[in-house]
This record gives sequence, structure tokens and C-alpha cells, in this order.
Amino acid sequence: MTETLTIRLPKSLARDFRAKTRAAKTNPTEVLRRAATNYVRNDVSARNAMVEHIRSRAGTWDGDISGEELLRRTRP
Repeated sequence: MTETLTIRLPKSLARDFRAKTRAAKTNPTEVLRRAATNYVRNDVSARNAMVEHIRSRAGTWDGDISGEELLRRTRP
């Protein structure tokens, strides 16, 4: 199921958004999804504590293990 989102942007932002959509040769939804992903990754206050826990220990274990296994091994 999908929903339609309508937002009003200042003209300059709307032009930038259209330009990014055309440059990426994709649809506006994908550009918004990427922008949201980048925002969450860059904004420390928007991050999930569990994700931060996994990221802080990335590369500190040997072999391939799941995030669940990593949490089990590293949590007190």
C-alpha cells in the first residue's frame, strides 16, 4: 500500500529537488528516500541506540555474524 505525500517547498528548494531528480535519472520518491537516509545518518540525534551500538563495534569481531549475535556478544 502506498500513500501520496504533498508538500510545499520554496521555489529555490523545488528547483534543486527537480534538478537532483533529473540528474539521478530516477523518480522523486527515490531522491526523497536518499535525502532522508543521508539526514538520519548525519544527524546524531535521529539515530537509534541499537544501530549506534552496532556501528560503534563494526569491524571488531572475527567472521560474519548477524547484528543480533553482535548485540548478544557485546551487551553486558
